[in-house]
Amino acid sequence: MGAIPEEPPAEGRLSYRSALVDRLRHLGEVRAGRLRLRMPRHFGFCWGVDRALAMVEEARAAYPDRPLWLLNSIIHNPRVNRDLLEAGIGFLKGPLAEEGALDRLGPEDVVIVPAFSAEVEEMRLLEQAGVTVVDTTCPWVIKPHKRTLKFIREGFTTVIHGTVGHDETRATCSLVRDAGGHYAVVHDLDEASWLGRFLAGEIAAAELRAGLHPGALSPGLDPERDLRRIGIINQTTMLASESRQVARILRGALVRRHGEEALEHCFRDFDTICNATQENQDAASAVMAAGVDLFLVVGGYDSSNTRNLARVGDDAGVPSYHIEGPHCLEAGEIVHRDRITGELVRARGWLPPGEATVGFTAGASTPDAVLEQVVERVVELAGERLVLPEAV
Repeated sequence: MGAIPEEPPAEGRLSYRSALVDRLRHLGEVRAGRLRLRMPRHFGFCWGVDRALAMVEEARAAYPDRPLWLLNSIIHNPRVNRDLLEAGIGFLKGPLAEEGALDRLGPEDVVIVPAFSAEVEEMRLLEQAGVTVVDTTCPWVIKPHKRTLKFIREGFTTVIHGTVGHDETRATCSLVRDAGGHYAVVHDLDEASWLGRFLAGEIAAAELRAGLHPGALSPGLDPERDLRRIGIINQTTMLASESRQVARILRGALVRRHGEEALEHCFRDFDTICNATQENQDAASAVMAAGVDLFLVVGGYDSSNTRNLARVGDDAGVPSYHIEGPHCLEAGEIVHRDRITGELVRARGWLPPGEATVGFTAGASTPDAVLEQVVERVVELAGERLVLPEAV
């Protein structure tokens, strides 16, 4: 595999493109009456998402007379997945799945693997069915897979900073199991601390299991035996600053127990946060530093990178709301995803009165067209009108 592009190609973001958002991206800040609207430099569709959607369109053109299926959601955005369903592409798994379709696959079928990759068992099932596979797995997702296999060859257990059950982490865990290795998934700093205390010899294995999410440890993992040597990777959409802190916690625990000189033998750290995720988080932090009174983060509720963008605002002490689209906004109320509980909740008084600065960003699987609708809705609810300066 060649080098992974650090920027989307020039033709990127052609899917669901918005002239308004393109202009706001360029300007960075505009006025709309009493509102100041601020946009980060980087947000929205990443190179990997554009690549996956382009491959779907190529498959439609290449196989016009054959049944096309998505193994699961192509990306974590409900509008994009509904659009693909309406375009005649079926779903084999997930909320849009056609019942029984997975069991009826045959050589005439074309199956598209999502950008998050797939479990080894799923790929074998497709091979046995004899289908044509279009694999849109993002190269940034392949990167931790390769590092994981290296860890296993060298006798290390893989520690994944990620979310149990997330598509990407499920695929990585499947790969580890298939290769005969072991894994431990830590979702946040609290879970990393539990693992760190075990590595330092401060708690027993039973306490470690109680402190982690169910399913976080691979089947058959013996903590006393299998966590003597660990290598860290990240789900590519996690909060980068937290991933670095996870590594510091675990490294420090091993130093406390074995000393600095033992790290070469028992510890490996490898940053696998994708470049677009990092750029979006850094750009959102820059908007926070410039000063905002309200931060709106637009994206699917099952999107990990979008949830972590909302944390950027929380960490800066700014009222931050993760919303799916303009339908979440009313004059006196906002419907948003609570970052801690994951539940959809309603909040009143979300739009500040008087002069206010509103920051916006969007997850890597959020169409620019959806962000445009959110911006327009905020301006409308504020009773203002957005007039962009003439392009020069």
